[in-house]
Amino acid sequence: MLLINFAAFTGNLLMCFILYKKPRSHTTANTFILSLTICHVFTSCLVMPFIAGSLVAGEWTFGQTLCDIQGFLFPALTWVSLQLLTIMVVRRYLNITQLVFHNKWFSLNRSIGMIVTIWVFDVVIFLATLGGTMVHFSPKRSLPCTRPLSLENQTVNILNTVITLVFNIALLIISIMTFRAIRRHKVTFRARRRVTLVDMRIAIEAKRTDKVLLALTMEILLIWMPIIIIKLVEFPTQPIMAIPHKTHLASTFLWFAVPVLHPVTYGALYRPFSREVLGVVPSERLRQNKVHAEHAM
Repeated sequence: MLLINFAAFTGNLLMCFILYKKPRSHTTANTFILSLTICHVFTSCLVMPFIAGSLVAGEWTFGQTLCDIQGFLFPALTWVSLQLLTIMVVRRYLNITQLVFHNKWFSLNRSIGMIVTIWVFDVVIFLATLGGTMVHFSPKRSLPCTRPLSLENQTVNILNTVITLVFNIALLIISIMTFRAIRRHKVTFRARRRVTLVDMRIAIEAKRTDKVLLALTMEILLIWMPIIIIKLVEFPTQPIMAIPHKTHLASTFLWFAVPVLHPVTYGALYRPFSREVLGVVPSERLRQNKVHAEHAM
């Protein structure tokens, strides 16, 4: 778990650094990517370390305040991730089917406004639903701190899980629509008799972006949706049918696989970014070698 935590934090932090540092990366699409990456950074530094510690200790040793913070951040960051990715897919769909509408509503400033709205909305919603309820750590049920499985909390637990599942289903439906539109657009593009060099460059960049978007979407849908369904089955069946502890343990590891895979996927499928990553390490080594050589002289 510590290795997963370290990989998620360093990978996403490096990705944030490169996306922010390079001016040519300051596009609308990369703005959403950057926000999603920041969300994974928060997960890897505010949620995952405490789960790793509690997994080693077998109990929660960080106090009630940190348990409350983690119990709030874990579902809130999940909602932010799903909504950001859904907006990214919607943006690509409108870019293909409704270009005028896309250019009007997905300018850089309005995209930043959408991102801020998503973050503020989710924070307010979870602060309101959490209320004065104290979350607690239950290693037999879940590694993250969660609401107690009581009758008064059951409605909120089920509602939050259902809404999360709805976000996943909406992402799945919109993704299918978008990638069908992408296929039709490719057929139309190939049928064009006159294609300029600029058109070819735009098509190549769009192909890279589409690959990244498809991979990020598939990661979340394949990894998170089964876990959410397990949670949805667990709440109303307690204490009649208890989910095995190993299932909870495996689902927690799978849940945090997404922040780890995010920078790996982006680097593997988006070559300009991978070249930037490879350029950071050698330049640093070169600088260190130069300093050592100067000291030796």
